[in-house]
Amino acid sequence: MCYLKYRLTINAAGRSPVLEIDEEKFNSIVTALNQLSAAMAIEEKYELLIGNYLDLEKEVLNVTAEDILYSSSEYSGFFDIRLACNKRIVNLLTSTKLYIDQIQQHTKICVPDSSSKVKAFFSKEYDENFEYRFMEALRNYVQHRGLAVHATKHGSRWLPPEENRLMECGTKIFSHKSELENDKAFKKAVVNEMNGNVELISTTRKYVESINYVHIQIRGLIEESVKNSRELIEGVISSYEDSNNGHSLGLCATAYESGEPIDTIIKRVQVFLDWDNVRIKLESKNRKLTNLSRRYVTGNCL
Repeated sequence: MCYLKYRLTINAAGRSPVLEIDEEKFNSIVTALNQLSAAMAIEEKYELLIGNYLDLEKEVLNVTAEDILYSSSEYSGFFDIRLACNKRIVNLLTSTKLYIDQIQQHTKICVPDSSSKVKAFFSKEYDENFEYRFMEALRNYVQHRGLAVHATKHGSRWLPPEENRLMECGTKIFSHKSELENDKAFKKAVVNEMNGNVELISTTRKYVESINYVHIQIRGLIEESVKNSRELIEGVISSYEDSNNGHSLGLCATAYESGEPIDTIIKRVQVFLDWDNVRIKLESKNRKLTNLSRRYVTGNCL
């Protein structure tokens, strides 16, 4: 019968110290790396989502700026604007679908009994916010039936009104109730909540704000587990560096069977934290969004 052995060493040509470890230590390293990887996946998918939201906001600002310069009443111009906005909305809705569908399995790796809590986070936002319910229904509609943006509208006004010193210009995009209520696949309960056409930018801001709120709660849920996992890997790296003049580049934990002329590698995992440093930066970058639905960008002088 063959028995597995476990070690820490540099996976590179040349002589490097070999530290023998037991099975429990090896398994704890693998578990910690899996948990950090899951936490990274959570942050990556949120970064993708928030990046697509930002692209939508930028697209609308770009459309407004172009309308100031190249205002046109031709249908092709309106078509191009609607198509550009639809592309951004589709990208955003696709990334939210990716985030929501996969977040539970990633969280479960970090905290095994977390599924019911994650579901409750999303359910609360769905129950309390029309904008969340609408965007979820719209996502299903976009995936199976039609496009989200049915109309665009450019507007302008003089500011201050009594002085006419600056003209403020803007663009709004809409989903038409008439388009959605005539489609049997669109959720009827959501259609019944619509007070006419839905302006998509303000609705999207509220939707993203809700998802951000869930994301912050998920971070809190896995925080202790992720912290412990990182500390474990830091300890492993530090202990090896103590025996290798402060060097750990290429460090691996290996499960193997002793043999001649060479050992048989059963499993090998790289032990380093550069990639987890990126996760920490993403956490710092993507903080809680406070009152996103009440904010907008303006080119007006403040």
